Amino acid sequence: MRPCGGLATLLKESGLEPESKPALQIMHYLALLKKWNARVNLTAGTDWSALGPLFQEAVWASQFYPIEADSLLDIGSGAGFPAVPIRILVPRIHLEMVESRGKKAVFLETVVRELGLSGTAIHHRRLDDYLRDSKRIWDCISWKGLKLSRHDLLRLREHAHVGTQFWMFHGRKLAVENPEMIARDFELVRSGKCIGRENWRLSIYRLQRRFT
Repeated sequence: MRPCGGLATLLKESGLEPESKPALQIMHYLALLKKWNARVNLTAGTDWSALGPLFQEAVWASQFYPIEADSLLDIGSGAGFPAVPIRILVPRIHLEMVESRGKKAVFLETVVRELGLSGTAIHHRRLDDYLRDSKRIWDCISWKGLKLSRHDLLRLREHAHVGTQFWMFHGRKLAVENPEMIARDFELVRSGKCIGRENWRLSIYRLQRRFT
């Protein structure tokens, strides 16, 4: 399998050898996106101009994944950005993706199976239902393309420890319904413009000490 020109350039710039396992997995992921997009609305398009920024964003974000963190909960995973590329590039991660839309959950299950992503699970459930039944404490929690409510954040606090990072991919406004809660209850660790995604940012938070 040969990467398209844009992907080949991205892999080279990222220091990945074309025949390395991560590079081959990313190429396979791109092929699955193109195949499935013909029948499931996963992304805005299938050419590199549409998909390239999503891969660039995920590869860029992967460099910030904490060395001491081994688990990632991704909420509303959709087509798998940025969680799937991050899992490929940081293979030690135990990844769980929560996706309430059936067709997209099936796509993610296919990606996990065909790419051989061990330690990765898909939950076709609403976030509140999943959190109610889960006892897991997460090192990192991420979301993009949706706004979390105050109730969501309160529930997620129950699944966080002192070092848990909350990764919020967002546009000009924070991806929460209650920005004042973020200002009051969370500390900003890092914020930067996403590579490849104009007007998008990655803001990383952790809980205020009084909650941990």
